[in-house]
Amino acid sequence: MDAKKRIEELAAELLKHQYLYYVRARPEISDEEYDRMFDALLRLEKRFPQYAGANSPSRRIGSDLDNAFPEKAHTVPVLSLDKVYQAEELEQWLLKTAAAAGGGAGFTVEEKIDGASIVLYYDRGELQYALTRGNGLLGNDVSANVRTISQVPLRIAESSPLAVRGEIYIMRGDFERFNSQVAEKYANPRNLAAGSLRNLKSSLAARVPLNIFVYEGFFQNGSGRDHLEILQRLLELGFRVNPHLGYFSADEAKRLLALRLFPGISAEPLTGLKEYLLRRAATRAEIPYDIDGLVIKVVEMDFRRELGTTAHHPRWAMAYKFDSPQGRTVLLDVQVQVGRNGRVTPVALLKPVALSGSTVTRATLHNQDYIDMLELGIGDEVSISKRGDVIPAVDEVLEKSEQAPGIYKLPDRCPFCQMPLVKEGAHHFCKNDACPERRRRMLEYFCAKEQMDIETLGEKTIAFLFAKGWVQSIPDIYRFDYGLLAGEEGFKEKKITRIRAAVEASKSRPFAKVLAALGFEGVASAVATALIANGFDSVEKIVACAKKNDWEAFARMEGIGEVTARLLVEHFSSPVNLKLIARLREIGLQFQAAGGGPERMDDSFAGQVWVVSGTFANFSPRSLAVTEIEKRGGKVAESVSSRTNFLLSGSHPGSKLARAEKLRIPIVTEGEFLKLLAGK
Repeated sequence: MDAKKRIEELAAELLKHQYLYYVRARPEISDEEYDRMFDALLRLEKRFPQYAGANSPSRRIGSDLDNAFPEKAHTVPVLSLDKVYQAEELEQWLLKTAAAAGGGAGFTVEEKIDGASIVLYYDRGELQYALTRGNGLLGNDVSANVRTISQVPLRIAESSPLAVRGEIYIMRGDFERFNSQVAEKYANPRNLAAGSLRNLKSSLAARVPLNIFVYEGFFQNGSGRDHLEILQRLLELGFRVNPHLGYFSADEAKRLLALRLFPGISAEPLTGLKEYLLRRAATRAEIPYDIDGLVIKVVEMDFRRELGTTAHHPRWAMAYKFDSPQGRTVLLDVQVQVGRNGRVTPVALLKPVALSGSTVTRATLHNQDYIDMLELGIGDEVSISKRGDVIPAVDEVLEKSEQAPGIYKLPDRCPFCQMPLVKEGAHHFCKNDACPERRRRMLEYFCAKEQMDIETLGEKTIAFLFAKGWVQSIPDIYRFDYGLLAGEEGFKEKKITRIRAAVEASKSRPFAKVLAALGFEGVASAVATALIANGFDSVEKIVACAKKNDWEAFARMEGIGEVTARLLVEHFSSPVNLKLIARLREIGLQFQAAGGGPERMDDSFAGQVWVVSGTFANFSPRSLAVTEIEKRGGKVAESVSSRTNFLLSGSHPGSKLARAEKLRIPIVTEGEFLKLLAGK
């Protein structure tokens, strides 16, 4: 089973348990197992970077949407967190991040509370509504239930719009008392907190001893140059901020300032971080509420903006998860799998062993370099752990086999098409586009629920149609006469009718779904959505940009880096891919977003390259200013360079202003920009 297949299985399991876990708080699996499944999607994506473009639910924050509550759009970033499980891994991230910020960054360490995430929205000094995290873009409005929590301020001394992220939780002692008084027992405090937020009657929610800590504030008036100042301002406004806070910086003056803001803070040099983490992990049981790790964040807002975000997590923060249990077993064999993009993945077949409440028989081996590092061979006794993966990882060789003491080596040729395997970086690939396994995997991916959602064309049906030679490519899905299935075992008239209806219904899937379902490397659902949101609302616009090799036009979008931008150029200038798109378009699939994108107004900014930095009174979010520039023919880049024509500078523009001044690039204020837009 390859990485792509594992991700699909995880997605199916999460969809099954999502409603029970987040909405009803009545899971069929343990809270730890659900967390492990969700973490697995993020972990797999990190371990298999070439599949980063796969349309995996791990690229999105796990949805807790409930149709019983109204949905509202979030107006601030509601992202997940990247995770590490070893202090050494965190140290590496810390050093890399500190270096990227010029060595002057400070870091906070905050408890990762195991509760229910919430975003509070205020305006004109009053709580307007409270949203669950949802899918990161939309959340459920649970305002009535949140207002029953006495620790949530209903009025604050801040007239400007303010969004506050926090975690709602229950003390362990309160949970035990509450559970002893109800007929239906809850599994843990987290489930009770999440379920209480979704009570249809707020009077029931008021009976639950809910608490809240807040940890991020988004002020539109620019309050707070760094994270500590923002936390201090939230305290002043009456919010509960977790006092168990650590601060680490190489700058002694910054440590002293942190102590003045938070007298009880643990302010230490960066070299003391590892010891602090181990100390906090060791004293975890002494905390009266559940935490499952610690969160490390860059303090300075300028550095945060410089570091930016990916599609699903900020680059300026990292979650340090506490270690998972380990098991001891024997490697029986290695299974070689090939994914739709040719990636070869070795999977360990293990002697069954009990671990964290389940029996483990398989584990990921990542690649040949990983196997070589472990010096792993068939018959070896190994240590495995579920450090976030449902299919665990082999961590260590405990004892070499006396019968076969060598190291396992991947085959030289693809086991499915016999073409030579090619090593690129740490991974091996089958480069044969005609490889039957790659083509079959591509068909499965296209039809999957998370992509085109063609019901009844599951793995087994696709395998049958492929083996028969009836469906060999994506267009064949729409051109095959499913009436030929009559008489085949397992295909009765009712099922054939359902397949036909599902195939026809898939033609109406929106452009973003079609784009991601094509399976081009790097073009995940988040990338497809970003393209459309930034004006690339038809395949013609994407192809036109790709043919000009204008990868920078893609790279300046939030969540799309240079690697993905260059892949977009490669994919949408490929004759093979363009032929596939043309055939699917003839069949009737959607290759233009409904409603289209922003219309071009004029060419007053044509040929100009702008950089936008800082916060603005009239352009919040900042993408509104970007849209105005693009509507007038201008381009917007992420960083200041010699090719930049203008820097649009708002409040707190950060290092980009200094860079522009050094290069003598004209600085445009918000007021001057408004005059330009008015044609003055």
